[in-house]
Amino acid sequence: LLFSASDVVKQRRFIEEKSEREQRVAHEQLRDMIHYAETRDCRRATLLKYFGEEFSTSCSGCDNCMEPRETFDGTIHAQKFLSCIYRIYEKHGFGFGLNHVVDVLAGAETEGIRQRGHDELSTYGIGRDVKRTAWLAIGRELLRLGLIAAAPGKFTTLQLTEAGQAALRERKPITLTKPFDVETTKRSKKHLTGDFEGDEALFAQLRVLRRQIADERDVPAYVIFSDVSLREMARVCPTTSAEFGRIPGVGQQKLRDFAEPFTSAIRGYLTSNPRQPRVSNQRG
Repeated sequence: LLFSASDVVKQRRFIEEKSEREQRVAHEQLRDMIHYAETRDCRRATLLKYFGEEFSTSCSGCDNCMEPRETFDGTIHAQKFLSCIYRIYEKHGFGFGLNHVVDVLAGAETEGIRQRGHDELSTYGIGRDVKRTAWLAIGRELLRLGLIAAAPGKFTTLQLTEAGQAALRERKPITLTKPFDVETTKRSKKHLTGDFEGDEALFAQLRVLRRQIADERDVPAYVIFSDVSLREMARVCPTTSAEFGRIPGVGQQKLRDFAEPFTSAIRGYLTSNPRQPRVSNQRG
């Protein structure tokens, strides 16, 4: 799946060419696709749930299972977003769309905000310290978490669900997903193309070990670990279970299953090939 914000804009333009009835369905389908692209859950489980099936375990093969997304304590961010929806609804008796809520949080000086008196709300501008794209992502994640609900149709309006009201009232802790970072993505691409500060010989040995384990389990090699994870192992050289657990793509289950064989292989390699301290390549 190739996904970027520009894809969404392009699809919305196509949708606007349809009839009003077709637009309602198309907008709902587009929201489902955005959810699929942004979720941190197992892709396979998400797809099966969409078609009414349950998949209780992770597939261990999709990008989210192999390279789990980083999360953070988003309680304060969620409280601000939920409060903004609540204040808007309190003022009018109905909700507004995601973009408008984000404009209020960001303190945008638009005609729509001034006309509706939303620049006088207590939540106006309380999110100026966060990028607009991040607020949009937070709003969509709160939708996925069931804390806010969206009315169907082209002009989607938001309102708090019972769970959202409880979270706001009781200040419940809320975990959110960190947005994709451009620099992190660039570093990952370097790993994928082989441009990394690791040991190629060790990387090759780890690939052989991965293949052996995959054959024993009768699964594809990438289900065990991705090349990104193996390259990080070759760069960091984890020799203990704790160090191994900090490698990207190593969840609790993989830590239990694979820490021993991989750290053992790395220790053996380091015994035969002691690492030399790096010398700065400076010209003077």
